[in-house]
Amino acid sequence: MFLLNLLLVSVQLKDNTGVFYVERMVNTVSIPVVTASITLTRWVKKTYETYVDNIHAQEENQKLREEIFGLRTRLLLKRNLDYENRQLKNLLVLKRKLERPGLAANVIGNASFSGMNLVLIDRGERDGVIKNMAVISERGLVGRVWKVFSHQSQVQLVSDPASAYSVRIEGTLSAGLLSGVGDIRIGSIRYFPNKEKIKPGSRVITTGGDGICPAGVEAGVVLSAIPSDSFFQNIKVAFSAKLSNLEHVLVLKPDSSSAGKNRMGNRK
Repeated sequence: MFLLNLLLVSVQLKDNTGVFYVERMVNTVSIPVVTASITLTRWVKKTYETYVDNIHAQEENQKLREEIFGLRTRLLLKRNLDYENRQLKNLLVLKRKLERPGLAANVIGNASFSGMNLVLIDRGERDGVIKNMAVISERGLVGRVWKVFSHQSQVQLVSDPASAYSVRIEGTLSAGLLSGVGDIRIGSIRYFPNKEKIKPGSRVITTGGDGICPAGVEAGVVLSAIPSDSFFQNIKVAFSAKLSNLEHVLVLKPDSSSAGKNRMGNRK
């Protein structure tokens, strides 16, 4: 009973400012807790808002990345289409220049990198392709049709050592045979007389004398010409066509004078 009375008296005691001691004690203890609670609440709220902002920023960044990727993809496709259109237009111009009917084809297989000197095109017997038709690109001579199937054909590249095309060198009167040496970039000209003066960089042009490729097709550029002890020079040529990166080619139909020969050769 005494302790209860003492507690009741102490609760009613005031300090000099008229504030109850108990009230001051409660405030002294509770204010730091309340302040800490408010601070923690504000920190949690700010952290959550920052987290939400970061999520939104990440979503916006992802959308921007997707838009940029889409724009880059469309730009790349447009460039590819522009490049393909230029190639096809150049082939059409070359076809008109040669005054020889031709058939556009796509290269669907390239074994030139493996040393086989062959490519596969998507045109065949049903398209009117026959053996020994000349094949060119917008840059120049590619080779000739080697084997014909129903819907596809194999093309023997000019880089094949077994190939032989009648060519002349710009600024000369003689002709020689352009053959491959197994390198898809470089070939050689045989049977070109020593008497002819040849400058490196001179163009190599087909003459049409082989009965396969018509006259006037650019075949390459002279890299070097060294006279030999024999009657003929050693001539190295860089092919005009990029044989390792062929996409579109033109298969030239033979003229009326050589069509019969090619059909007989195809039957064989």
